[in-house]
Amino acid sequence: MRFVKLCISLSIMFYLVLCPTARAAESTGIELVQLTTADGVKLTGVVRRPSSSRYQAGIVLIHGYSGNFYSSVMQFLPEALTDSGFCTLAVNMRDHDRVPKKNLFEENRHDIAAAVDEMQRRGYSPIFLYGHSMGTNRVLYYQAATEDPRIAGMILTGPPGNLYEWNVRIFGQDAAAQLLRRAQELKTAGKGNEWMLINLGPLGKTLYTADHLVSLRGPETFSDPYKNIGRISLPVLIVHGLADRLADPVVADRLSSHAGAGSKVKVVKIAGAGHGFHGHQQNLVDQVHNWLLEKLPPKP
Repeated sequence: MRFVKLCISLSIMFYLVLCPTARAAESTGIELVQLTTADGVKLTGVVRRPSSSRYQAGIVLIHGYSGNFYSSVMQFLPEALTDSGFCTLAVNMRDHDRVPKKNLFEENRHDIAAAVDEMQRRGYSPIFLYGHSMGTNRVLYYQAATEDPRIAGMILTGPPGNLYEWNVRIFGQDAAAQLLRRAQELKTAGKGNEWMLINLGPLGKTLYTADHLVSLRGPETFSDPYKNIGRISLPVLIVHGLADRLADPVVADRLSSHAGAGSKVKVVKIAGAGHGFHGHQQNLVDQVHNWLLEKLPPKP
């Protein structure tokens, strides 16, 4: 295990030093940080500080399922936002990358809280939350559960929607229901820590504990984004690619229709863009940057 962690740390350092897309301007600060959550989990992330303090706002970026802070959208969006004057913190969640999953979905709030605390400690305000793919479910749950007054707005890209419904769409009602029922039976029998081999279709196969699966897809899950967005009264930007085959673009409209009464939701759909916005990176950056500028408080 120590060898694996060492390899991951070295890979991150080589990436930050050698990858052209990870190198910011000379005067931009890039700092590898380690955070400790309230329940004692160690997380790694990258803080990017802009060359000039054009804005005092900070953005916490949360990756999706099997992701990390330095690939897919996380490879280009944090750097681009920092280049335009925002401080960003992209953090690895406790179940990052494609490893066996045993945590409960609701534990994600501890990870996000640690990242927001770090931004506050550094003096950044207001703070915005960004989530990509399943990261959208994570940030929506965090804000619905905590009502964190430090959060000024939320940005969601490629949202998958309800995770049980996603499985129904990919595998059909019978297969999705049978798998959830098996996990529920194990949990009821006191075997919630038992491993199950899970087929995730386009995402491959991995191991889940029964507890983990139920926490994601069960009828009382905290991960349902439609319930959570209804409890939030903040500005929200949702960007979805119309060529996204992993997450249905219809989810963006459904989220908007479930938003809380005080929320101001903007939905943007990008023609030709897939789940990772490959080939449409600048369009995504522009949409996010322009929305952030609109939401910043006026300068005194």
